[in-house]
Amino acid sequence: MTGRKAVIILNQDGQKKMLGLSLRQRLILNASQAGWSEFWLFHPDRAEAQKAVFELSSDRRVLDRNIRFKVLSHDLFGSELLAPAGDNYLLFLEDNLVLDPAIFPRLADSLDGLDRPLVRVEVQGKEGPRQPCPGLLVVRSGARADLVLRQVLAGKALGQIEVGNDKDEASVILLSGFAVVVKDRKSFTRARNLLLQTARKPQDGVVSRLINRRISLFLTKYFLHLNIHPIAQSIVTLAVGLLSVFFVGYGRQLLVPGGILFELASIIDGCDGENARLTYRMTRTGQALDITADAVTFVSFFVALPVGLYRTYGEKIWLYLGAFALASMVTFYLQLINYARKTGLGYNIVAVVKEVEASRNLPQFQTAIDRLAASLAFIYRRDFFSTAAFILIVAGLARPAMVLAAVMAFLEALYFYFYSRRKMNPEPQRKGELQ
Repeated sequence: MTGRKAVIILNQDGQKKMLGLSLRQRLILNASQAGWSEFWLFHPDRAEAQKAVFELSSDRRVLDRNIRFKVLSHDLFGSELLAPAGDNYLLFLEDNLVLDPAIFPRLADSLDGLDRPLVRVEVQGKEGPRQPCPGLLVVRSGARADLVLRQVLAGKALGQIEVGNDKDEASVILLSGFAVVVKDRKSFTRARNLLLQTARKPQDGVVSRLINRRISLFLTKYFLHLNIHPIAQSIVTLAVGLLSVFFVGYGRQLLVPGGILFELASIIDGCDGENARLTYRMTRTGQALDITADAVTFVSFFVALPVGLYRTYGEKIWLYLGAFALASMVTFYLQLINYARKTGLGYNIVAVVKEVEASRNLPQFQTAIDRLAASLAFIYRRDFFSTAAFILIVAGLARPAMVLAAVMAFLEALYFYFYSRRKMNPEPQRKGELQ
């Protein structure tokens, strides 16, 4: 539900930059994704609140989300303007609060049906006891909001606010997540490290989780200081990938450097998405560019590899094998485009891999070949085959790497042909199954 209101308590720490955004920018953009669209900025000095409104309103991300800002001053205490609309509650936030991005959606779902004047929020971590969520408070009436603001003016943090007896309070417990009020270097570092981990993707493969994502997150932490746009990072990744293609295609002494660059491109490929998720700059253009760059780099690399092997060893068999692999790859991608168009799955091969892996739970995909394909689908993820190609080439096994690539590309195209036909045209159920 949209139209929710929030009061942001401004303080100096909220202006600190963390991973490309000020703390208050991040808090507001995060809340807006869960339906909060109107933010009242409160500071004892009205000029400071007006300055914050101007700075926040000049952000393109704020403009695109139709976020509204208002200055809250002493003369509006008790005003009906603060009365919650629709959802009948008002969210109070200290602007130096860093939250797990998943907390706001969970909080929005948890507040339905509560009728206490004050709601305190607690977070149940994966390990250990639940902890209070500092810097966050939910108030259910205009009068209570006035009381909260007066206590804030008296110097109380939101976690210290009192509105009456225990019967006036309720607690909401949110599973997992984190909430950190940034007050010093230690809390800043802790919040940044926790926030950085939220840029991981749940569909990451084993190689990505254990190796690639650790390196890309480390790099992203520093790249964000440079304020590079995610699309610019995608272009850099593509450039590194194409340089690896040139090196591998040249062959000879550049085969190994080409394999290293191919792996490097796979690792830094995660940085643009991490940047976009952490700075709220996810766009269709960026996603399309990322997917296209992956496909271009992958196909070009395995077209260039047989050329490089021919230049290195002078054996024409590699050119024939490369032509066979290219035909298989083109066939697969044409099938993928057709399948994505008809099913809406998307043109990303990772989505296909996830679907194939999940197909083992479907009754029509229970043959031995289907189970084997579901078990081995992970090898078609970019993180896996890039690392495998890198290891084989550096180990002097570029020729076996090319043979494996050609065989796996053919099997991928062949299996996906039958897989997509069964998915798009399932066989009618037998009469016994209809009863």
